Amino acid sequence: MRNSLEIIEDRQRDVVGNTRTDSAQLDIQPAKPHEMVIAANILRSSADWYRPFLDEKDMAQHDVDETWGELEFARRNFYIGRNEGAPVGIVSTQSVGDMSYIGYIYVYDHQTGRGFGPQLLSYVRDKAASEGKRGLVLIAHPKATWATRAYVRFGFERLATTREQVLNWNAGWLKPYYEEGFELYQYLV
Repeated sequence: MRNSLEIIEDRQRDVVGNTRTDSAQLDIQPAKPHEMVIAANILRSSADWYRPFLDEKDMAQHDVDETWGELEFARRNFYIGRNEGAPVGIVSTQSVGDMSYIGYIYVYDHQTGRGFGPQLLSYVRDKAASEGKRGLVLIAHPKATWATRAYVRFGFERLATTREQVLNWNAGWLKPYYEEGFELYQYLV
């Protein structure tokens, strides 16, 4: 019998390898406050992927509760991507000077490998460019290889690898968002 870690690793290979080819165009729109329950469900759908390597205190950013949506909606711009009317993914941004910070980019675990992640990234890249931003930044854990490979494939470059480097970015702006072991990635438009 396979354990849960083996099942997660198989799903991660599916995401990284893009073995599914049934990509469809997303309709991406700003989220409304009552839709944050959708965002929370999408985020929680892949929380188990992070559990094997994330610091326990940081799991609260993945195993989100009912209060998460209200707090996050007040400080970030959220967008929901829909395929044939059904929500499949979310992305959030915050303005940080001449950059746009991606705080969340997630696709329902059962919708991975269909090209939805790159569509969400393209959407916020284009939005940042139209707002005169220089680029995008995000943080990711190096053991979340399905994510880091996707970011690099999209054109992000790893900018900082140590806690000190990440927390020093933009005069410490990331301090409230930092999770142990995460690295900083940048994409210039």
